[in-house]
Amino acid sequence: MSSTPLFQLNDLLGLLQRQGQQYTASHRGLLLNSYFQPIFSFAHRRVVGHEGLMRAWTTAGQSLPPTTVFTSTYNEPELVTLDRLSRLLHVQNFCALSSQLSEPSQWLFLNAEPNAFTQMNQYGHFFPELLSQLGIPPERIVIEVLETAIENHRALARSVAYFREMGCLIAIDDFGAGHSNVDRVWRLRPEIVKLDRSLIANATCNRDARRILPGLVSLLHEAGALVLAEGVETETEAFLALEADCDLVQGYYFARPAPGLLQSGPTEPLFQALWRNFNARMRLEIENNQQQLAPYCSALLKGAARLAEAEPFAVSAQAFLVEPASVRYFLLDAEGRQVNVNTRAGDHPTVTPRFSPLDDTHGAIWSRRHYFRQAMRRFGELQISRPYLSIVGEEQCITLSLGLLLDGNPHVLCGDIQWSTASGFDSVTDTVLE
Repeated sequence: MSSTPLFQLNDLLGLLQRQGQQYTASHRGLLLNSYFQPIFSFAHRRVVGHEGLMRAWTTAGQSLPPTTVFTSTYNEPELVTLDRLSRLLHVQNFCALSSQLSEPSQWLFLNAEPNAFTQMNQYGHFFPELLSQLGIPPERIVIEVLETAIENHRALARSVAYFREMGCLIAIDDFGAGHSNVDRVWRLRPEIVKLDRSLIANATCNRDARRILPGLVSLLHEAGALVLAEGVETETEAFLALEADCDLVQGYYFARPAPGLLQSGPTEPLFQALWRNFNARMRLEIENNQQQLAPYCSALLKGAARLAEAEPFAVSAQAFLVEPASVRYFLLDAEGRQVNVNTRAGDHPTVTPRFSPLDDTHGAIWSRRHYFRQAMRRFGELQISRPYLSIVGEEQCITLSLGLLLDGNPHVLCGDIQWSTASGFDSVTDTVLE
């Protein structure tokens, strides 16, 4: 490459060399090539895209990481030129290789160098010219933005809008690492959010992280984004990504980066085994939870029958509260207002001092709780909530709820059960009582 930066497409095309079925490029004595890591859809059980990754070698054959190559640039114009050359190389190779695929309609994920990304409009309209010349529709391109590395929010928003107006998709990369937060998702409205590997890795050894992960994925779904779990390296991590309802997945467990594009065929047995084992494990966990919950459900139904016979509330609570993991027993009116104080199990006489301001729940309104809404919606049918942190205690709990008529008025009877491995409940999936 000359000492003068080359911004234009035709100049950069002149730096490519054809070697067999692929293209390489030279940059300040380095040989640059494209590697591609497949991205899979869990539901489709096949490759739906590839991420283009730069590989660089010295004349002596030493491999250099992309970060080293980009940080070695002298100034902004050279950085922009290298960024463009990298994207040109990936798109050129992707186009050359995708014609051999049985399912050629795939996404190409391209990393945007943060400092160059915010300068896209200042050096001419390179990327739309590139896509037009190579004949690849912009909707096949996913631009990955490492937004935590860009401090200029206005410049970031302008560059995102530039690619989106072009027709490209936007992905936020490494979400959950560093200072990532959901506010950036609302602001940038990405089509895809890539979860940082640390989120999945932590969930394998941290029960709280495992419990929170599905809620985070659900939140991102509500924001209008597909969720991609990246860096998945083991079957356990793949299970957790499935359990959390991630849409897409990428990582060494499925395929490593390679010079070519991966056909879907070789991965089909892997997904078949993964889904078979996952479904078997989910069935086992649901069956286990049903067995563990059966005595509590039976006790709550007995309590409801006693209330319907006008027996005292404390008497109706006895059968439920003698169960080992029972915590609270309470009654709500049709507006979700608690009509009595919590009746607690003997092992839970009160909340800990840290939560004592929340101890008195008489008159508290729980109408926004899912367990109340479900009980009112499916009146007369016993409902079982997902685990959640109770506001009137420090434990994770499951709430059983049942809509019933008392003196002709709708009420919801509720019972809280401590949820933990020690209590025998080991699933974060929804439990259905047959």
